[in-house]
Amino acid sequence: MLVLTLVSCAAPRKAIEEVPPPEVKPDIESGPFAISDIAVDSRTFSPINGETVTITYKLSRPGKAIIKIFDPDMYLVRDLPGEVDKPGLNRVIWDGRDLGGRVVPDGAYFFVIEALDSERSLVTYDPVTFSGGESLVPVRLTYDQETGVVRYQLARDAWVKIRAGISGGPLLKTIVNLAPRLAGENEEVWDGKDDSGNVEIIYKRDWKLMAEAISLPENSIIAFGNEEHDYFEYINVIAPDRPRKSNRSVARGEKWLLGLPTDRLVRLGMRPRFSFELPQDIVKTEALVPILSGQVPFAVVLDEEVKRYVTEQRYEIVFFVDFRFAGEVDEGYSPYTWIWDSRTTRNGEHIITVNVATLTGQVESASLKVMVNN
Repeated sequence: MLVLTLVSCAAPRKAIEEVPPPEVKPDIESGPFAISDIAVDSRTFSPINGETVTITYKLSRPGKAIIKIFDPDMYLVRDLPGEVDKPGLNRVIWDGRDLGGRVVPDGAYFFVIEALDSERSLVTYDPVTFSGGESLVPVRLTYDQETGVVRYQLARDAWVKIRAGISGGPLLKTIVNLAPRLAGENEEVWDGKDDSGNVEIIYKRDWKLMAEAISLPENSIIAFGNEEHDYFEYINVIAPDRPRKSNRSVARGEKWLLGLPTDRLVRLGMRPRFSFELPQDIVKTEALVPILSGQVPFAVVLDEEVKRYVTEQRYEIVFFVDFRFAGEVDEGYSPYTWIWDSRTTRNGEHIITVNVATLTGQVESASLKVMVNN
């Protein structure tokens, strides 16, 4: 009997190897082109002393970015172009100099970032379209007579104006005039006297401090320490002709800064500096106090440096005798002579005060101590 034995010719089966799935890497280039994580390493710096500030930001995919620095009047100070920026953190350093290589004057500056990717998608970070321009009330406003310090707190970084005057009477001292300050506790040194140094305000009845503040745009940078030129000289003499920032829609309507549109804050806010004078031949007491009788001319003369700008703004002149209203000129001109009849008040020592106030909210004050002898 024939018996057949079947032998399998198939190759022996090997064990199946487990192949790991390919590594999935996050696609950082997916989604819309965007700028994020914008920050500055220091909110204040002194470029006149060689300090710099670093601006950092992230792009969602490679693109070419340019950082534009602007002043409070929305005029270009400096542009900082970069190479093709990588996704992730990018850095740009500003040395506090403008397009002409000059150190910027003291003040607050903000920046705009514009980035373009290979698909020509444009994205912009423009902080004035969503931040800044909100009214703030400085809280815990006090004056320490022993140390000569005004203290107050701010909820956010802001432009600050602090004045002292008589309730129902004249403004006598501008302690802080539209200066940028950081959020938190702030201190200002003040000797308690008026702008002319002739009146010790803190010893007068009904004197008070008045403060207002408007928030700065996000990531504003405050420069300080430049004593070579101030902002007024910079925008009008040193660098008057510069490109202006393009307008973009504002998220919550038009913003105002201390009664002014934010884009005209400082240029329209020239301080109306002036001199307040009596005739040179006026007789004086041993303490050099002018002796007045009858009708007396007081001259109000704007500084030549600000005369044209203040006149264009329009201004009024208001006079006070012993901190009570005594007369006004609705549309001032310079020089202006006010004739005061000293016989309307009793003999003795008096304070004559004048306020020059622009329609944009700037006020300068001067006072003279006089002796009436009719």
